[in-house]
Amino acid sequence: MRGPTPIGRIEAPLVNPNEPEAQVVSIEVEAYGQVASGDVLLVVETSKATFEVESDLDGYLGRLEVSLNERVTAGQLICEVFDAPVPAESRGVRDDDARSASAPRLTRKAADLADELGVDISGLPTGRFLTERDVAAFAAASGPVTLDTQLVQQITERSLVVFGAGGLGKSVVDLVRLDKELDVLCIVDDDPAAPSDLLGVPIAGARNVLVPLRDQGATMATNAVGAIGKIATRVSIFDLLDELGFTLPPLVDSSAYVAASSRLGRGAQIFANAAVCSDVEIGDDVIVNTGAIVSHDCAIGAHAHVAPGATLAGHVEVGERVLVGMGVTTAVGISIGADAIVGNGCVISANVPEHTIVAAGTTWPKQ
Repeated sequence: MRGPTPIGRIEAPLVNPNEPEAQVVSIEVEAYGQVASGDVLLVVETSKATFEVESDLDGYLGRLEVSLNERVTAGQLICEVFDAPVPAESRGVRDDDARSASAPRLTRKAADLADELGVDISGLPTGRFLTERDVAAFAAASGPVTLDTQLVQQITERSLVVFGAGGLGKSVVDLVRLDKELDVLCIVDDDPAAPSDLLGVPIAGARNVLVPLRDQGATMATNAVGAIGKIATRVSIFDLLDELGFTLPPLVDSSAYVAASSRLGRGAQIFANAAVCSDVEIGDDVIVNTGAIVSHDCAIGAHAHVAPGATLAGHVEVGERVLVGMGVTTAVGISIGADAIVGNGCVISANVPEHTIVAAGTTWPKQ
């Protein structure tokens, strides 16, 4: 007898163009149940909006590919819809037509790019959803690597490799240009559409140039992949640079204030006019952005981002991978749990639990 046939996919929406990631705050259905067009499957939330994800199909759900409190990227598969119930013996693994659970899982745009580039997806990693950037990086890494001779000749013990050619990359380049101890050697970026240079600094290629650069003596690097809406990507780049053995020096703009008693983790970036005050602990890969103030005795967890103009009062604890938005102010002694997002302009006067999203322009606790 013919098994159930997939009739469509339900994917995570783009709720906010400036935040490609959203957090799953409620799941309203069970895997493998019947669904009708218009039924709410789950609720996702960004720092600016809450959105109900509805089915646009009548049929039967397959396995749910998301879980509560998970952050999902726009285009990521939530579940497939079938024309008949999925048999019990097939549950927990994907139908042959839908690929096995051990196969790579790609967003639709990533799958389209893989087709365009002729990438053999069987060689891609499993265990997480892969994006266009992952596919582009894999394609670039599959080819031979030849470093520009002139670039190699410029490598010194002061050379710094910057990973990321976006807005944060520009900021990092300008920051380092004011540093008397470091020189920006080149930019690395996985995007095949990246320009040939960034503020006059050459883009050497995708991540497959990292090992040759390191082997030629460029042993320092920094992570310039922005944290807004794509923190998982930033974390993965930091981990990559770390695993390849690069030294990740903290970077401090010449106009920033960093107290002698504070401590900066590897790869931390302190931008123009920011203040890191007495006895502050800044974790690895943390961004303290332009004009932000981190008052005395604060502790900022790894990969957190304190956005421009935010003010943290004394004794504030910020968990790992937290985004503290622009212009946020906090009370003394509060904590913000791991993976929380505090939207722009919020006033925080009590502890924020982990995975919480505080909508922009609001107060916490909610009034």
